[in-house]
Amino acid sequence: MKLILTGLILFLGLQSVWSQNSSVQLAWEYYNEREYAKAAPLFLRMYEENNVPTYLYNFVNCLLEVRDYDTAIKAVKKAIRQTGDINLNIELGNIYEVAGDNKKAEEVYQIPLKEFPQTAAGILNLGHAYSSFAKYSYSSMVFELGRKVLGNPEEFRLELANVYYAQRRFPQMLEEYYSLILADPKYVPTVQIMIQNALSIDIDQNLLLLTREKTYAYIQKWPGMPAFYEMLIWVYSQEKKFKEAVDEVIAMDRRNQAAPERVLQMARISSEAGSMVAALTAYQYIIDRGNTGPARMVIYNLARVEYLMTLSAKLKNSKGIKSDEWAALTESIRKTIADLGKESVSDPLYIELAHIQAFRLGNYEEALKTIEQALALPGKPPLYRTDCQLEKADILLSSGDPWEASLTYSMVDMENPDNPEGSASRYRKAQLSWFTGNYKWALAQLDIIKGSTSKPNANDALELSILIRENISEKDSTQSILLKLAQADYLIFRHNNDDALLILDSLNNGSPEDPAVDDCLYKKANILLDKNETSQAIEILNKITDSFRYEYWGHKALFELACLYQDKLENPVKAIALLEEFVRDFPSSFYFIDARNRLNTLIAKSKK
Repeated sequence: MKLILTGLILFLGLQSVWSQNSSVQLAWEYYNEREYAKAAPLFLRMYEENNVPTYLYNFVNCLLEVRDYDTAIKAVKKAIRQTGDINLNIELGNIYEVAGDNKKAEEVYQIPLKEFPQTAAGILNLGHAYSSFAKYSYSSMVFELGRKVLGNPEEFRLELANVYYAQRRFPQMLEEYYSLILADPKYVPTVQIMIQNALSIDIDQNLLLLTREKTYAYIQKWPGMPAFYEMLIWVYSQEKKFKEAVDEVIAMDRRNQAAPERVLQMARISSEAGSMVAALTAYQYIIDRGNTGPARMVIYNLARVEYLMTLSAKLKNSKGIKSDEWAALTESIRKTIADLGKESVSDPLYIELAHIQAFRLGNYEEALKTIEQALALPGKPPLYRTDCQLEKADILLSSGDPWEASLTYSMVDMENPDNPEGSASRYRKAQLSWFTGNYKWALAQLDIIKGSTSKPNANDALELSILIRENISEKDSTQSILLKLAQADYLIFRHNNDDALLILDSLNNGSPEDPAVDDCLYKKANILLDKNETSQAIEILNKITDSFRYEYWGHKALFELACLYQDKLENPVKAIALLEEFVRDFPSSFYFIDARNRLNTLIAKSKK
């Protein structure tokens, strides 16, 4: 009998839970469909059965949506009488405010202050209650008064800072954050995240300047605290002053105020931001300091590898680099590989060395030997082997062995059917068909790749397919224009830019009506940018925007011009003018969102 009763009680309990869950689900369905009159009684019933404040809040929201203010007021007053929760007066005040009775609303908002809580938890609840209705002036009043009640000026630092953040009272916000760091340095990452968020709502663009000034002031007052030097490094990074950031983190390391890996981290941040000189300075400092101790050994080895990778990137982006500079780099890479042995930290160096040997020095035989050495390394992960195979195929194609290159691309494709590497290999196979004159096969493959989830490959496939379709000729059986374009592209692929320019210039000397003219101009501009001949590249990009504005390359040339003036030439006035043109004329462009964001950022900075 007891078992039967127990089972019955359990069944009824479960049935009640199911019923409640069903009611809540139905209430939310009505609410999301804006059927507030149907949702309101369900939320009210759930509140009366469970006394959960959220259900009351939802019930009141439904009534406000249908403008039934009297019923909402009565419901909240009844809840206050039943629960004794004075914080509900804030919800009541909000109803009066929505109803348009601001005088009554202010009277009710002040009721909780007359029965001010005497505990930290009570003060927190009251402050958060005001904040939940965006009554930030009341929230700040509560936390400031709460400090006096508790006799502790250090209380509620984070809470007050968050309120000031919402009010955009940035000087007060920073004071709270920096006082919080002074009391407990572990809050540095939290404060950095919060200031980073605040930068997005900083209409006047003054917050970063205020943060730097506040940091200087705290360093002067408490010069022995590493936390404020960390804040200074962070500010420098936000301001793109990576040299200063690197100098500061090196100084901290010399004072033993930073973890050993901190300089390495700053080197990587600088490198990723394109500040190669700052990154190389940081890496060189780690190398010069040496490999004393196990912790330093790991960082030292990483620094040696990453220094060489960064130096290679710097040379690629520099003008007039000669072959002897690349040869010197290859010797440094070889020495580092030999010193590190078969340590996995040196894995990227093999691929980089092979790439330089093939594409910068034209030594394909040595490049293939290097990549085979990489493939022979034991215990390497599949992704590394895939990267090696892709590099090997590129080297084979560049060396004039398209058959072996195609086989290698196919192998990568079969082993990576659903990841970006597989997509990259498929695009390269289509590109190989383009180089070798198999245009129809290339188009068929490119049309498939255009739907790829890997955006860079999909965009490249789109652009190459447009180039082929616009220049394919029904009258010319030899496809002479496509043949020359493919030859130029192949030379560009091999980094043989001077010979590629000769072909492109020969095509440009034809009729201005030839469909290949804008293609040739755009390719020439990119070669000149690769050679760091910016002024000549800008001249050609301007010609494209003037003469071929609404052809495919027109919008891209305009966007790239704007980026050059913003990023490289640091001419915000010209960049704004070009971005305004772009946003006005090309609202459906792939680059529209990026252009609009750049424009908004530049306009905001110009108003400082």
